[in-house]
Amino acid sequence: MARGEGRGGTVVMLHDVLREGEPLDGSGFTGAGPDRYKIRLPLFEALVARARAAGTTLTFDDGGRSALDVVLPVLEDHGVRGEFHVATARLGTPGFLDRSGVAEIAARGHVVGTHSHTHPARMPALTHPEVLAEWRTSIAILADATGRPVTHGSVPNGFVSRSVVAAAAEAGIRTLYTSSPTRRRRTWGDMEVVGRFAVLAVDSPAQALGLAGDEPGARLRQTARWRALALPKRVLGHRYDGVRTRILESVARRST
Repeated sequence: MARGEGRGGTVVMLHDVLREGEPLDGSGFTGAGPDRYKIRLPLFEALVARARAAGTTLTFDDGGRSALDVVLPVLEDHGVRGEFHVATARLGTPGFLDRSGVAEIAARGHVVGTHSHTHPARMPALTHPEVLAEWRTSIAILADATGRPVTHGSVPNGFVSRSVVAAAAEAGIRTLYTSSPTRRRRTWGDMEVVGRFAVLAVDSPAQALGLAGDEPGARLRQTARWRALALPKRVLGHRYDGVRTRILESVARRST
């Protein structure tokens, strides 16, 4: 895939940030899987301070309404610029940003990028024209809402392939984020493909802050977990999502 590669700073992937006591369905996608990525405001405030000190880039996927209500005030208090990747089919629906919210984020100096249009469960399963349409439709909507070019994007659900990357470059994306926990940056033509380290609600605060602070131990722990999941993903193929969802729902019921 890569015509060239190198290393850059750490990029962290976040989703929704909820105030203490706010229900999990208050912002963004909800369910056993998406809820694992939602963190609370006190941890986020500490995380942003650590990221600023370390020079870590913070990205936010999906386009949940907490981006405007909760995330931006904290980022701006610390003088940090965020990158927000929006699944545009969700604009204006409950729990998500609307067009005016997206425009405000861009006007306040943050990056607005695409997270596809419909947030497909597995983008690599789509045909090339379908993937290209996902990118182009989302980019057009966001450019119209913000009045600015859209050149950043992130792949939904962490499933990436050569066809997904090629379509992103063809659509005009110049920085494409994946969910692979690596600092290695690859190039595809004029586009840079960048890995990210995900902050999960199930992680300890020390792990989340370690990722934001660019601590090697935190990065290594996440890389090890990612590699451990690679085998069941390959073995189960398209069945992986269903099996994972059933396991997470069972864990959630037991914890409740």
